[in-house]
Amino acid sequence: MISVNNIFKNFDKVEVLKGVSCTIEKGEKVVIIGPSGSGKSTLLRCMNLLETPTYGEIWLDDKLLTPIDPYLHFEVIRLSNTYRKMMEQAKAASPEKTEEELDQEIIQKIKAEDLLKKHEGKEYKEEIRRLFKQSYIDINLARQKMGMVFQHFNLFNNLTVLKNLTLAPVMLKLKTKEEAEAKAMELLRRIGLEDKANAYPATLSGGQKQRIAIIRALAMEPDVMLFDEPTSALDPEMVGEVLALMKQVADEGMTMVIVTHEMGFAKEVASRIIFMDDGKIKEENTPTEFFERPKNERLQEFLSKVL
Repeated sequence: MISVNNIFKNFDKVEVLKGVSCTIEKGEKVVIIGPSGSGKSTLLRCMNLLETPTYGEIWLDDKLLTPIDPYLHFEVIRLSNTYRKMMEQAKAASPEKTEEELDQEIIQKIKAEDLLKKHEGKEYKEEIRRLFKQSYIDINLARQKMGMVFQHFNLFNNLTVLKNLTLAPVMLKLKTKEEAEAKAMELLRRIGLEDKANAYPATLSGGQKQRIAIIRALAMEPDVMLFDEPTSALDPEMVGEVLALMKQVADEGMTMVIVTHEMGFAKEVASRIIFMDDGKIKEENTPTEFFERPKNERLQEFLSKVL
């Protein structure tokens, strides 16, 4: 469903993600854990382009969200003026070598030394667009398929709970006002907060806000849900009610990617757990293997401190 290909993310001179690749299959519950500053939230935010990767590609349902990264496609490198000039020079300098041998040498040199120019020419860009024309999807359409739940809720404080739940489906013409309100009330009944429909977020507890943030994402009927540390801003006594709702959503078959520090939740719900450190994926495995037989030394050290 989601494919992350060799993502790098830099903030000025700080490298936060360093060549991360992973895939999220339909129906999976993938939990991402790691120490603070490891890049896990940045990776999650890159999946729906709330952060734009510096290099690499993000795909959703075989549709491309980011520009093409030429270094991931040899056929694109071969279209460049840089490649053509280097091939001409290589043929003259090494007539004994076959074109196939020269091709591999040139591509590896271009990749290793980042030789592609940002302005390779109009024909180069047009040819790339032609090659990948059917692969692109508008990011706003993609985001309709990806629900996002934030650490600090991100509810609209000047709107009632009901308006928070109906705003996007109505504005995007996915539902009529009546249909959206009926769906919103159904979701509110599900979490036992139908009496809060006309309340404003400022009057709610943190746990209530986060559960409403989750059903607000569900109101868009997404294909995948992204959770960015959804319990870290909550008082301990409110964490359970939010995790219980997330378990319900998981049990219903929703594809989920969750950045969290809740190890018990990860053990119980995850189909796969990813451990990140220093901007890289250091290990990924099933919960049983991950917690009982960790292979990476840094993961072993991390688990010894948090379990």
